[in-house]
Amino acid sequence: MKRISFLTGTIVLACLFAAASVNAQEICRTAGFWGTHAAVDPDKPGSTNITEEVMKAWLISQGEPLTFLPGGGCVNEFGPVSCNFEPPGPAGSPKECREAKRNAETVPSIDVFGTSVLDICGQMISLNDVTPPMDPAPVVEALCVSPKGDPNLQLARQLTAAALNCIMSGGGPTCAGTSIGSEFSQCNSVCGDPSQVDQISLCIEKVDCFNNGGVWDYTASYCQDVTNSCHDQPLTFTIGGGPVLE
Repeated sequence: MKRISFLTGTIVLACLFAAASVNAQEICRTAGFWGTHAAVDPDKPGSTNITEEVMKAWLISQGEPLTFLPGGGCVNEFGPVSCNFEPPGPAGSPKECREAKRNAETVPSIDVFGTSVLDICGQMISLNDVTPPMDPAPVVEALCVSPKGDPNLQLARQLTAAALNCIMSGGGPTCAGTSIGSEFSQCNSVCGDPSQVDQISLCIEKVDCFNNGGVWDYTASYCQDVTNSCHDQPLTFTIGGGPVLE
């Protein structure tokens, strides 16, 4: 796959309560990254569940009355949630992804908090905040699910990763105002539609291109790449507009 850079700039995003201010320089990682960084391995010092921390940071930035602060990589004092996962540290235990590939047949519809974070292919994906935790976590199922020839599952996996990338880039989980915004909306709407098989296949390529730091060339219909892409940017960002947490 070829990849291309977006504009370089300061990696600071400011999401207001109702709208997001998109970064000049977007930040992105692959679905594989999000899946393997969605669990903590106690045998790997520095291992962090970056995936759920980003989801927590978004909820807090939107005024969700959570009773905890994001841990490991995010700080919230007087509203903004500042996150720094650079360097990201080692991936967590692969057990989570293995279990998801073995057990998950569809994108999960699990609303643990009562407030969903990601709306992917008509399914609501929330955080894993139960005791003991669900195994695997809902977002891990979406990221690590084995498509088994089902293009809808593959598209759902790529859309989940894109939504996480967009949160870091200032577009929120719907990718509003980002370079992938219109494609995300269109691809999310056709996911699961049996009459849109060709469009779903094209969507997989387009969203995967974004997640890898590329830009889709609509004339040649392929993914271009250059240096210093969003995939090369450090995982450092700030989401503003949240409440003061005690």
